[in-house]
Amino acid sequence: MDYTFLKQLIALAEQYEQIPGKQPDVHNFACWLLSGNTPTPHQPDDRIGSQHLQYDQADEKIETTIARMVIYMYRYARMYTRQALEGSLLQTADEFGYLATLLSFEHLSKTDLITKNIHEKPTGMEIIKRLLRYEVIDQLDDPNDKRGKLVRINDKGRAVLFSVFGKMGKVSDLIGGELTLPEKEHLVYLLRKLDSFHYHIFTNDKEATLQSIAQ
Repeated sequence: MDYTFLKQLIALAEQYEQIPGKQPDVHNFACWLLSGNTPTPHQPDDRIGSQHLQYDQADEKIETTIARMVIYMYRYARMYTRQALEGSLLQTADEFGYLATLLSFEHLSKTDLITKNIHEKPTGMEIIKRLLRYEVIDQLDDPNDKRGKLVRINDKGRAVLFSVFGKMGKVSDLIGGELTLPEKEHLVYLLRKLDSFHYHIFTNDKEATLQSIAQ
């Protein structure tokens, strides 16, 4: 029997146990392996107090922590994007996202464009109106729907988009922080898994109640 894999596993376990402050724990060991064998930082979060601990209803579950961290990441990204778009015709990450989406398609219906960017229709229509006002997209009749309109990026829109790609690329790099490549790959896997779950709800059960969705 070949014990090569077992020997490698034992060597990694020994390496893990040598990390200061680490206690032997299968879950943390697995996280350490997935992170590319780098210590996992766990600093106290001074944004969270302790008064809520007296209430059972306010006890933070791991799902609550995930939701809070996702919201924080969105706000960080919005802050960096606002700086990257300074001096550009585009003012928000949503405007950039809609224009970037149109770069990938010959044209889209307004509804399709809004859905692909995970927005409610009123919000999406306001973004499209702004892009039309900036004259970076064109509007044309939909041959399959007399009442519908298609939108497409034009030459001015491509020029505007290409002018900020460099800065927006830096935003993407910054969002990745100090994660190692294995950590980034694992995070992408987890985020895509979450996105698949929520996108199905967004496209099929958007009008359902929160109670029925959460069942």
